[in-house]
Amino acid sequence: MEPTLILEACLPFELKLRWLQSQAFRWDKCDGWYYGFVAGAPIRVRDHDEGMEFESDVPEESLKPSVKRYFRLTQDIGQVHDALREADSTGQMDELIRKHGGMRILRPDPWECLVSYICSQNKPVSGIKEIADDIATEYGTLITFRDVPLHAFPPAQRLVAIDPKALKKLAPGLSRAERIHEVATHITDGSLDLAALARMPHQHARAVLMSYDGIGEKIADCVSLFALDKTEAFPVDTHIEKGLKPYAEKLTAGKVNADLIHQLRETFGTNAGYAGQLLFLEHYPES
Repeated sequence: MEPTLILEACLPFELKLRWLQSQAFRWDKCDGWYYGFVAGAPIRVRDHDEGMEFESDVPEESLKPSVKRYFRLTQDIGQVHDALREADSTGQMDELIRKHGGMRILRPDPWECLVSYICSQNKPVSGIKEIADDIATEYGTLITFRDVPLHAFPPAQRLVAIDPKALKKLAPGLSRAERIHEVATHITDGSLDLAALARMPHQHARAVLMSYDGIGEKIADCVSLFALDKTEAFPVDTHIEKGLKPYAEKLTAGKVNADLIHQLRETFGTNAGYAGQLLFLEHYPES
């Protein structure tokens, strides 16, 4: 068994299943540890006074850079918080930072992130997690780590060989199996390159994602924020929309909302993704 490794983090930093699962859905908690995958390796993490403690079944030293990147441990989160406070004339960001300031924007596996959000329409976090877990359990590799069974998420090359009807049968709530098959095909043949999208400006990457049926503005922005490292992305769902009320006297459907959202993206700039996730954590019901 490899020894536990302590990673320092720019504070505040606090692991909570609620924010982990709202970004990368398949994290689980067992006996005080959070279990998941980073860079394809099984891992478990927990809070430490200096930042985070982690273990893996691969040498921790070799995995350390990937873990630090995944959790943004070296990001100057204080600078992010200061910028949000300064940009926000309502004082709401200051309040939310006090409550949820230990959260980070994760950098999950782009392929798993894309599939998860394709499955997300009209589903709560628990519903998205269930479908992603079902796909991994059926088609991914089983790895038993610290006596906990974990399933690696299947690569595009594996899912492209699966009939969409089989995916629908596996997960009755999965209405977009054809979309998963389509993007798996394009990733496998090279016509969709997620690494290349990450190098594009946000609006260009967003447009490529939205060229696929079933990927609208919200899903494209979620994938941009988490999978493509576009922290200026500001996806808005019904929970985040509740937090927009302090920024407008009246919220209505359509253009008024669209104009307000555009304004807030401009206001928060490269930290808009953090602003959105703070609003989400405040307004998403506790499980």
